[in-house]
Amino acid sequence: MTEAYRKGSLVRHPTKAGWGLGKVLEVRGKVVTVHFKDDTEKEFRLISTDRAPLEIAAEQSDPILDNLPPFLGDRFDVKAKWVTLEDGIRRFRHIFAREFHDPDYLGSGKTGKDEAGERNYKWKAHQRYVEALGTGQGERLLADGGLDELIERACRVATHRMNLLSPFESMAFHDGLKGDPAAAARFFEALFAFVAAGARQAPLFESLADALLRLPVEPGKAKVATWPVLTILPFLAKPNCFMFLKPGPTQECAARMRFDLQYSADLRWLTYKKLMQMGDHLLEQLRPLGACDYIDVQSFIWVIAKY
Repeated sequence: MTEAYRKGSLVRHPTKAGWGLGKVLEVRGKVVTVHFKDDTEKEFRLISTDRAPLEIAAEQSDPILDNLPPFLGDRFDVKAKWVTLEDGIRRFRHIFAREFHDPDYLGSGKTGKDEAGERNYKWKAHQRYVEALGTGQGERLLADGGLDELIERACRVATHRMNLLSPFESMAFHDGLKGDPAAAARFFEALFAFVAAGARQAPLFESLADALLRLPVEPGKAKVATWPVLTILPFLAKPNCFMFLKPGPTQECAARMRFDLQYSADLRWLTYKKLMQMGDHLLEQLRPLGACDYIDVQSFIWVIAKY
């Protein structure tokens, strides 16, 4: 009965189990518009409930379907081409035939395409964080007044053989930390508290974002308070816990996968919360291919963005 269907309800098709769980986008009489998350042929379908009575799903929450962008009647409110997870995995295999175990991905291949390896250079950066700031070293430097050494270590970790920050962001970060010792100390105090507690702590995230915003910026220079600068050190400290946010590729991936990132250039908790939800979903789906942390998720995001 059509009165059982509501916009936003999660449903299943009685004869198309392969389409998986679907979300009702619109109800027009006996015709409902549904996006099925495992349907690899059509982004949404018009279903006549006279011919195919849909089943209301037992589960009424899903990490992807709960975060679809607004639907405008004939399309989602995004401009990017729709890419299913299966499409993305095929593209990833086209580049790395053995998926996340591929020698070229890991950095042990002989193609010369990327000597460091897509995963390996980020993992080495994580190891540099542990060696320079981990196991309480950063906190001890801060407590003992070694702020200059702490700044140099943090900037080396974030920039050495890394392309995650732009040169302008790297310079702005270094200059901002050097420009106001009290603001730099507040930043590191907030950073270490956030890293220790984990990515799901909204108050600690907001304290870190506020501390970054308070770092000084020279007139006419690049701003320091950007998403890459905010997220790079937590990501390198614990890549099994924190996501990195590079706005361009991350927004493109989210749009193509029809995930509403709620993106804002402002460093707000809602955007980071949505980023972590998308990352959690991707990591769960990619584990059978060998993905083990958010380094692998971030690499997959780049592939989807360039698809």
